[in-house]
Amino acid sequence: MARQSSRPAKSDDLATRRARRVATEDARTPAPWLVLGLVIEQPSHGYELCQRYRERFGSLLPMSVQRVYAALDRLRDDGMIEETALKPVDATRRRQLMRRSYRATHAGVKAYHSWVAERMSDDSQRPQLLGLIASTGVLGIDAVLDVVERYDRECVEELRTIGTDSPRAEGGRASLEELTEELIRDQRRRELAVRHEWAMHARRALEAHRRRAPAEAKERKAKS
Repeated sequence: MARQSSRPAKSDDLATRRARRVATEDARTPAPWLVLGLVIEQPSHGYELCQRYRERFGSLLPMSVQRVYAALDRLRDDGMIEETALKPVDATRRRQLMRRSYRATHAGVKAYHSWVAERMSDDSQRPQLLGLIASTGVLGIDAVLDVVERYDRECVEELRTIGTDSPRAEGGRASLEELTEELIRDQRRRELAVRHEWAMHARRALEAHRRRAPAEAKERKAKS
């Protein structure tokens, strides 16, 4: 009797991973990147990562257990994380660590930092997400400053593109259509000006923190 091939099982497993990946891509949220950040912060297995995601990001960007696993599959298929064997800290955790565990690759770390720097400025939830991402400890002060500086440059560049008020609109000679278009541009100018002001404030606060950090670390070490 011919031995049955194991190929169908592999095919089914591949189909499952593809289905999960489609579900993740349809979400159109930064959630998979946040999962990657958690893996970078601490390599672990899927169940523990689901718990950490819910505690850290669940109130802002809810994500089901299935979608967290889908994100892990996608990140693995894209070479951003890889399976690894973690050593148990104690006997009680040995069974948990027998589950499939992941750690970030060098490419994954690099891609994550690029995403934070280049994509965060386009997200409407940028301030909240930036705070939560910074709380993981994965990003250092320089990386957070880079996010703020890129964001500020984009605001300034768009302000230049929009330009100043139209003389026709200011003089009351514009048509209703022209006036409406100018009012829309004016709204955008005001919004960008506020964002630019916030970015300058954030930069000053972060740079002050960087100057204080060595002294504070030295003081904590002295007390310990």
